[in-house]
Amino acid sequence: MPMTTDLPREAAFIATRAHGRFVEFADACSEYRYIGVCHGRPGVGKTRSAREYAAWPGLSDYSFREPPTGTTADAVRLCRGLFYTAAVANTPKSLQAGLGLNLARLGHARLVLDGQMGAIDRMHQAERACPLVVVDEADRLSLKSLEHLRDLYDRYGFGLILLGMPGLEKRLARYPQFFSRIGFVHEFKPLGAEETRVLLARHGTALGVRFDPESLEHVEALAAVIRITSGNLRLIERLLAQMRRIMALNPRAAVSVDLVQAARD
Repeated sequence: MPMTTDLPREAAFIATRAHGRFVEFADACSEYRYIGVCHGRPGVGKTRSAREYAAWPGLSDYSFREPPTGTTADAVRLCRGLFYTAAVANTPKSLQAGLGLNLARLGHARLVLDGQMGAIDRMHQAERACPLVVVDEADRLSLKSLEHLRDLYDRYGFGLILLGMPGLEKRLARYPQFFSRIGFVHEFKPLGAEETRVLLARHGTALGVRFDPESLEHVEALAAVIRITSGNLRLIERLLAQMRRIMALNPRAAVSVDLVQAARD
């Protein structure tokens, strides 16, 4: 029977310097209710950082008829923002069905937990109880969807972060009514060589591969990982996942430059 290796779908989150800068950026957007644009190359970790910051519980099963309880109630209390991924084919109607409904769910749940939903006339305040909305894949948004998003922003007064590729801010500059509301533009940068070295030395075990700083082979392997990935967090995770797979299939395999090269191939 062939041997298989079960690998986690997503590695454990590790707070990097770039994540710390994103937290400062997101805090400012949430506090001052600004629109912020966060752009960065694919794989640098902006989506993971945004999800970690927002701690969005989903609430797809939440019913307005009953108050949140247990883990759902705890998640609602810890939530710092609504995380929404724009669909490839998006319209104002689909944006309202996804984002608008979740705004109502989160706001309603928070008002109920705070004991402020005793009367039906408080329902119109539900959408205003969300301090921040994060929209991932914002490059996909059509002009009409951007206009609807601007309307929601003006109507409910939440802070708004748009995540996308480099050049997103230049595209938005073509829409003066939206662009005039942008307060911050933040570039999510890849890891530097020294930070990657420190991160893997400290958290390599959490990522599945331990680099021993006392071993010359491990030090050379770490340098190879840094050179190949150029600080791209997604590439680092995938490369280490392949290294784990090779070591699981071949118990004799040890951390070395050859192992890194085999995982890259």
